[in-house]
Amino acid sequence: MLSQQAAKVRASIGDEELRKSYDGFDDVTRSGVFGLQSQQLEERVLREIGPGFFDSADFEVLQLLGRISVMRDIGGHTEGLTAVIAYAARFLPRLPMQRPLTVLLKEYLPVARAVAFNELLVLSKLCDLPQDQYVVRHRDSANRPTTRHPPLVPLLGYFVSAPSEEAASVSLDSAAGSVWLVYRWEGLRPLNMYLGDVRPPEGTPSFFKRKEVAEAEAWRARHSWLRAVSRALLGAVAHCHGAGVTHGSISSGTVFLSSTRDEDADSLFVKLDNFGFGRLDPGGPLGLATPQLPNLDIDSTSRNEGRKHDLQATALTLLEAYSAATATSPSGALARTSLTRLLFEIYWDDMAAFRQYCADDPPLSRLVAFLDEGDRGGWDFIAQLVRGNRGASELLLHPFLQLL
Repeated sequence: MLSQQAAKVRASIGDEELRKSYDGFDDVTRSGVFGLQSQQLEERVLREIGPGFFDSADFEVLQLLGRISVMRDIGGHTEGLTAVIAYAARFLPRLPMQRPLTVLLKEYLPVARAVAFNELLVLSKLCDLPQDQYVVRHRDSANRPTTRHPPLVPLLGYFVSAPSEEAASVSLDSAAGSVWLVYRWEGLRPLNMYLGDVRPPEGTPSFFKRKEVAEAEAWRARHSWLRAVSRALLGAVAHCHGAGVTHGSISSGTVFLSSTRDEDADSLFVKLDNFGFGRLDPGGPLGLATPQLPNLDIDSTSRNEGRKHDLQATALTLLEAYSAATATSPSGALARTSLTRLLFEIYWDDMAAFRQYCADDPPLSRLVAFLDEGDRGGWDFIAQLVRGNRGASELLLHPFLQLL
């Protein structure tokens, strides 16, 4: 059964897609903070969570899914280092009458050891971790149907073990042990895969429906799906903030979708992943270096600064999705780096000028039309996110997100 399931996974997601699925930490830091804080975080994990109750012998790796990289300054230039390796695996219960369970394993190399322990601390505040291996087996928690709550990829536990051959071949310290985090396998697809694959919607004309009418209906369905993604992502951010957690690295690589089909807008839900740069209110766990946005001091211990950063990162992520989903040519999809420069440097706090910039570019005409809906409500919604003065729960009620 598991062999068939693994074969379906491999057949449904190509090698390039698998690599893109796990790039949530790419370019997230250019500092050497990891080693300095790893010991403190490990001590805190042992104190608050306890030792990991899994063992490497409990798992059989089915497939390497991809790598997550970080950027570091080395001698005046930046260099990408493999920090995390993701695997599809099966957990092998040792109790009678228990079937193997499909799980996601993330192996954190020594360079990202602090990120692993930070993620453990953050997720322990967002979800109840099983207290021992028996609980995981008895509840069959790794094999439950996927549900929309909580809006994060569920963590089952962790263990520390020798590095895999793959990790040892790329690690700066091949003798050091890896930290392995165990997650429930849910089969969700990351938003960044959607950005690379999305195409303009196609209407289905018939004898009773002209082509123009069918095309207009298809675009309305696309717009409904984009608003559903916006509501679901903001709801996930609101859930974290309500629990006293800021994510710290929201991007298209850390947002996972239940469906990428326009017709599934009503049932769509979102889950957040990669909490390695998250923090707990106030100012903790230890404030790992996180992606920088202009005009924002993310290393501040202020709770509001962390939440503001999450909302601004949400604005960038949604604009990436909006532009890709409304593009009728490759030039209509705006890259995150371009959006960051436009929103936070060129048109900072001037959404009218940013709209005019987009309106003057013909490939962005569909993006402009979408954000113009509801008396240009989409532009106001993005502006509110960029300012970061209103909470995620409040922004969920924005009129633009309530349009049909």
